Amino acid sequence: MKHAWAIIFFLFSCIHARAQQKSEEVLVNKILQTIARQDDSVYASLFPKFATLWNMVLSYKDTSIIGNRRIANLRANMRSVQQFDPEFNDAIINDFKFIYKKGLDSGLHWRDVLIARYELEKAPLPKELIGFEKIVPYRLRGYIFVQDLLTRKIFCIAVKDVHGFNNQWYGGRIINLLEAETIEEYYEKLAVEKKVLKDVLVAQLYAMMDTPGQAEDSAALAAAKQHQTTNTLKIDVPEDEEKKQTATEVIERKLYTGLFDNEIKMELYIRSLKGKCPQPVCGWDALYKFQDMEDYIVLDVTKGEGGKLVLTEEDVGVMEISIQGDKVTGEWTSFKDKTSVDVVLTEKKEVKNRKLFMLDDILEGGMNFGDDE
Repeated sequence: MKHAWAIIFFLFSCIHARAQQKSEEVLVNKILQTIARQDDSVYASLFPKFATLWNMVLSYKDTSIIGNRRIANLRANMRSVQQFDPEFNDAIINDFKFIYKKGLDSGLHWRDVLIARYELEKAPLPKELIGFEKIVPYRLRGYIFVQDLLTRKIFCIAVKDVHGFNNQWYGGRIINLLEAETIEEYYEKLAVEKKVLKDVLVAQLYAMMDTPGQAEDSAALAAAKQHQTTNTLKIDVPEDEEKKQTATEVIERKLYTGLFDNEIKMELYIRSLKGKCPQPVCGWDALYKFQDMEDYIVLDVTKGEGGKLVLTEEDVGVMEISIQGDKVTGEWTSFKDKTSVDVVLTEKKEVKNRKLFMLDDILEGGMNFGDDE
């Protein structure tokens, strides 16, 4: 019996060791190898085990009040940690299979690709993962550019959840692939793909697609048939009249920058949404971030008196603003002590597609790619 347990422990140790990579470069190469071989079992082994991460969460100790609050938040969100383990999150392997097939549909020869370069950057933490940075200090996402040696074409693979801790590297969930030589080109094509996918899915939703072959003309359209395996786009079917009035289409995006309390740099992102209400604008989405914060915060937006917008950060404060041309003026008030400060912002005229997609993805619970200018 002891011998049997020794064998099991040895096998577990081998699997666990195989998942560890000594650098992000080694991990990137390993990811590409698993795709080329269509080996989802080895790919799955690259990700950290939930048991390992959760044991680190439970055993973590911090003497600071803020540190304890952050780790307590993480302990209250066990499912957010489970998402990084393929044993708990089937979407990781589903995405792997989906991207492999999408590459084939796009004419990519997986066994004849070479890494051209990769760009990884720090990933922002969503609210439910606050505290995760205490156990995983390096959380990256980015892009792997590969060249097909047969066609000489360059493809961009989007990847997230690259984790570095204890001097080892894990993860690397691939979530999309497009023919592109630069990040800007990737996002330009992603915008087209999202529009195509939306049109196809809406047509399928209302049984308007008469010819089955219409969805086979491109890799993007073929992807629509498997949209449940990717987080590129989500369309919810209204369940009642109230939901039918929900704003569903972005008609305008504005990014404002300026000062909060006359000295703190601030960014505010607002999307105007079209829906089924009689007015041109049926709703808004918004985010803001201050200079001393790593992450954007999602705000609840309602319309106030005199055409003002009321933006609320849950349990923290509320900001009431007026928008005149490219100027935003308003006042932010704390829920705790009722103190108020002025907000003065100006619209930023030139914003990269990459940043707009990153801000949209935060609002939509997606990839959160890119925070650069």
